[in-house]
Amino acid sequence: METPETKKHWTNGEGYNRYITAELGSFRKNAWKEQITAHFDRDRNLKILDIGTGPGFFSCILAEEGYDVTGIDFSEGMLKCARENAEKLHVSPTFLLMDVNDLQFEDETFDVIVTRNVTWTLEFPEKVYTELRRILKPGGMLLIYDANWHMHWFDEEKLKRVKERERRHLEKYGKEEIVSGGDMEYFARAPLTSTLRPDWDIKTLENLGFDVAVEEDIGRKVYEEWEKELYAESPLFEICAVKKEKSEAENNMHTYWQGRAETFGFSHSKERLSEIGERFQRYLPQEDIKILDVGTGTGIIAVSLAKLGYDVTGVDLCSNMIEKAKENAKALNLDIEFYCTSAGDLPFADSSFDVIVNRNLTWALPDPEETFLQWKRVLKPGGILMYQDANQYYYYHNAEDFENRELYAKIRGGYHRSGGDGDFDPTLCDETAKDLPMAKVNRPYEWDDIALPQMGFDIVAEEIEKPQNKLKYGIAEGFANRFLIVAINNKPEEGGV
Repeated sequence: METPETKKHWTNGEGYNRYITAELGSFRKNAWKEQITAHFDRDRNLKILDIGTGPGFFSCILAEEGYDVTGIDFSEGMLKCARENAEKLHVSPTFLLMDVNDLQFEDETFDVIVTRNVTWTLEFPEKVYTELRRILKPGGMLLIYDANWHMHWFDEEKLKRVKERERRHLEKYGKEEIVSGGDMEYFARAPLTSTLRPDWDIKTLENLGFDVAVEEDIGRKVYEEWEKELYAESPLFEICAVKKEKSEAENNMHTYWQGRAETFGFSHSKERLSEIGERFQRYLPQEDIKILDVGTGTGIIAVSLAKLGYDVTGVDLCSNMIEKAKENAKALNLDIEFYCTSAGDLPFADSSFDVIVNRNLTWALPDPEETFLQWKRVLKPGGILMYQDANQYYYYHNAEDFENRELYAKIRGGYHRSGGDGDFDPTLCDETAKDLPMAKVNRPYEWDDIALPQMGFDIVAEEIEKPQNKLKYGIAEGFANRFLIVAINNKPEEGGV
């Protein structure tokens, strides 16, 4: 959430509204329309979200073109100006009081998201970008307009040039405009002020599975002459990021696990959480480390490790799972960051984590090699990858496992068990899983033991259980191999398997 200090900078919209009113009455209005709508193929049926709408410039001009537009801002003062500007233009975009750090929209709601001069203010930009991806439809477009607005505070020579431009502006136009001023304490809370952009955005968005294109210095098309001169040290750029379509397998799994989330319980018992934490802690260093729990589900591993004092972040493809994980962490007063994103689309910088953990996830990966390499990227050199899994769906391709599964069902009374009344179809998962790569190999022997070393991991521990052996005694604990693998990120990528 935005802090009270952050909101102080943007509460009163009057000053900024004067600039926006001038834009609406100048060539800039049509220039911006052309810049944005050139990406749309003139499709008027688009549902558009304007993030940080301020006095409503983007919302108003896009509504004027006939689009279904929603503008959000956390400042009621800004929204008041936005509503007045919409009324003057006889347009009716929807304006909502909402924080960009806490977006209250369902998954895949919008065709397009637009934002101008907002992303530099974000205190947690990676998290916001994952949320923007979540609420975009597959094939949807994110249009970001921004600049390295305050980079001069971190570059003495650039600061001198900015001050010289201010001096010349005053001399030429008789009006003082201060670009070099500002609140350093505020800037320090916004990491993108000291980060070279759009390079950072390109890498982060590509890691999230976007196709990204950039146009540099669009100010030459949408600025007045005085703006071109005054802001030349911070050229305005456009990022056009298109969310890739989900594969059929990923879409099916998302649908299944979104519904299945309602069936998942969560044990808050000290004994259960301690058992899970200790199971993973056996292979973890004792010093302060950062852990990423991939496919966190309801957060039970993340919570178990956080209770042991580790700095934990959790990610999951399904927003319903993430909401449950947040609730569970909050109930135990644990500070855990959760991101809604797939296992292979991670917004984190290279070498961000000391450890990556997951449980019962790898069998479901549509492209396991690509995903493991993504994990390798965000792991530090020497970092630990530790995961538990089982030959969940090998029975489709192996007669012995199929017989064991049938015997398991006979003893246990079924395959899928639920802890509640969830809206899920087990066959959607089963039918999708049979064609996934991991279902077709006898693990860990035919994939993990071969693939991990080829990707630059050293396997340092491997535990294999064969619970199916107990079935002949009428004990139903499982019908296929279960295993735990611990591997070290030992060397750079060397290509595929």
